[in-house]
Amino acid sequence: MNKDLEKMGPLGWPIALSIGIAMLMTVVLWTQGRIWWCKSGDWAVYVNEAWNSSHTSQHLFDPYTFTHVLHGVLAFWLAGLILPRLAMGWRYLIAMVGEAAWEVLENSAFIIEKYRENTASLDYFGDSIMNSVGDLFACAAGFWIAVRVGWWRSLAFFVVVEILLLIWIRDGLMLNILMLIYPLESIKAWQMAG
Repeated sequence: MNKDLEKMGPLGWPIALSIGIAMLMTVVLWTQGRIWWCKSGDWAVYVNEAWNSSHTSQHLFDPYTFTHVLHGVLAFWLAGLILPRLAMGWRYLIAMVGEAAWEVLENSAFIIEKYRENTASLDYFGDSIMNSVGDLFACAAGFWIAVRVGWWRSLAFFVVVEILLLIWIRDGLMLNILMLIYPLESIKAWQMAG
């Protein structure tokens, strides 16, 4: 049996608190002036657009949702390394707090401007509130996928998703991090050529 599944512990409080975290994140984003849904009025739940689109990051899910699934996998790994004795439910709550904090930071003027300057997301103006909620759900899904399949299989899952994203949208979690921290014009040109 998967050792991580054996460390599950009770999930009631962590799940309830994670719902509270999602609600708090929603309120904070709303007070920051984020819109609730796509300003174009398109009510699609998923859009398959990644670059220079008024729909990217405005619907519940988009191609970047998969990077947030990988956030959950990373949170599973980090929580396991830093807090190996903590029950899995509490590790999950920590992952949700981290993801909610990232969603708030990601939608700050500073990070939005970083995306515009350093990546091919020239028209990026932040996420809708529902997209941030979708990203939080995606992170939760990634965390529980990693719990279910274990460390090594979740590593394989991570690599496969990253490769598929590079082929599909010329971006991925690791490339996104690189371009925010150390932007390379050659990568930006490659992304924009797609």
